[in-house]
Formats: sequence, structure tokens, C-alpha cells
Amino acid sequence: MATTTTDGVTTTSATDAYGNSYTTGVSKEGLKSEDFINLMLTELKMQDPTKPVDAASMMDSQLQLSTLEANTSIVNAMESITAGFSQSALSDATSLIGHLVETGTTNSSGEPKQYKVSSVESNDGTVTLTAYEITGYYDEYTLGSADSKTDSLGSTSEDDVFTLVDGNGNEHTISTKDKTYEEFAEELNAISGVSATVAENSDGTYSVKMYVENGGSNIGSTGVDLAYSQNNITTYADEADMLQYSSVSKIY
Repeated sequence: MATTTTDGVTTTSATDAYGNSYTTGVSKEGLKSEDFINLMLTELKMQDPTKPVDAASMMDSQLQLSTLEANTSIVNAMESITAGFSQSALSDATSLIGHLVETGTTNSSGEPKQYKVSSVESNDGTVTLTAYEITGYYDEYTLGSADSKTDSLGSTSEDDVFTLVDGNGNEHTISTKDKTYEEFAEELNAISGVSATVAENSDGTYSVKMYVENGGSNIGSTGVDLAYSQNNITTYADEADMLQYSSVSKIY
């Protein structure tokens, strides 16, 4: 047997009993129809006159080659479509950065888990979100201003009260008569879902800092002037979760 390589096509040939050379094998990645036709014509020229090549066999080989080429074209087209879809999904996913999402999973309380997306990436066609789970919502209040923690709220009437409606709609009322800032904070702390303390401000004065779980709360007072400011706080898990983009079921 003899082996030759021309233009990347490796041909293996042998010699028959009459001294005629004939092809026994051809290999080339990406062999095209025109290559097959050239080989077929060469084989016809070199064939043994006493053992001509079967035309039906040659047509069957040509059909198989055409089918192989068609399948290769389909695979290439699908790969191109998949790559395009992956890029499109990645582009769409980037719009989620900074947004809140849900994936249909729930926490230990049976409530939907919510996540804030920080970044997105694509690996082997799979788009993944890096996100931090929300662990809580709080309303933060800064109440009043005093020179000392033991200063009075300035309330002297039995009718003077402070009212808090928490995020669940429950109303809590505290008498402010003859209360100091410290005493007022202690009574707030006794309410479920509320934490309060007397904190020093940057200017050296003191205010009551109150945090109400779950947010959605509101406050009011009667007979006592407790000026206040309010902020909404969201807390997140320390470690990020990796979410599949395809698993996102809700976007905020």
C-alpha cells in the first residue's frame, strides 16, 4: 500500500494483480463533494476493466456524502443560533443589575425569597446572576433632640401619647407623660419587632433611634412635639447566591 497527501487530503492506494493502482482509503476533515467527484473520476480511470466499479455503489456513496454535508451544515447553523441566543440572553440579563428578583423559592417563614442582582456572567451558554438575598426591611426613625439621655420629653399631661402602627397594621400606644429619653426608648424596645436606643448625634445632642421590622410603619404623637426623620433600610446576606437567569420568575 502507498499513502500520499495533497492539499490536506490523505489517500491510501494499493495495486491489483494487473498492476493497476486503486484507492483504498481517503481522509480529510471537511471533505467536500467536489473532492469526492475528483476521486471518483480518478478511480474510474484507474479501475480494473474486468471488475468495473458498481454505479449504484458510487451513487450510494455520493448520497451518503451529501447527507453528511447537510448534517454538518445543520450542526453549524445550530451552533451559530445557540451562540446568538446566549449573547442575547446575557445582554437581557445585564438589565437586572441593581434590581430585585425572585426565583420561586421561599424562606423558612414560607415567604418568597428576594435577591438583589449585583452582576451577570455567561459560561458555556448558561447565564448566571450573582445576587444577595434580602434578609430584612426596616423603618428607621430618629426622634427628638436633647442635651442628655436623661432629659425629659417635655410631656406633662396624661393625654400625651406616642403612637406607632407597625408594618402588620398593629397599633401601639405609649404614654409620654414625665418620661425621659431613656425611659421612652425602653418602652419602645418592649414592643415586638421594634428596637430603640438613645444615640449621640454628630453635633453632640441625643435622639431616640428606633428600628421597626418589615417596614411599612408610621408614627404619630399627641401633646408632645417629637420631631423626627425617617429612612427605609434593607439588609442583605453576607454571601452571594448564584442564580440561573432562566429561574427568575419576578422582577422589581
